[in-house]
Amino acid sequence: MQEYGTVTAQIVTSAAQIPIPGATLTITRELPDGRQELLAVRMTNYDGFTEPFDVPTPPASDSQTRQTAEMPYALVDLRGERAGYDRVFIHNAQIFPGIQTLQQIVLIPTPTLPDSYAQTQEFDIPSQAQDL
Repeated sequence: MQEYGTVTAQIVTSAAQIPIPGATLTITRELPDGRQELLAVRMTNYDGFTEPFDVPTPPASDSQTRQTAEMPYALVDLRGERAGYDRVFIHNAQIFPGIQTLQQIVLIPTPTLPDSYAQTQEFDIPSQAQDL
């Protein structure tokens, strides 16, 4: 039976954690051939939160043994954006079976220049070691 974890994002600006309503969260994953598969697009509410999205994950039992070569979590890429802010791209967010992952994304306001929307901040989350 397929297992799932969920991912939710809160998109805010500044260290004061001011919510950004109407921001877009795009959830994708990399396919074995290197192409990106679109899983979902969500919009933030007035508190800056998105609705949860279920992500297929490997079985939780895979995290209990060294014999498996598969990671015990699914990897997704998250992109948060809204006009007037730099985009943020998070590579390899880890989604565990049966767990709700909350990813906070902080967008930085950009000047009102024609090319300012093309700025992107990227974060790569390294894989966790499986030392048991």
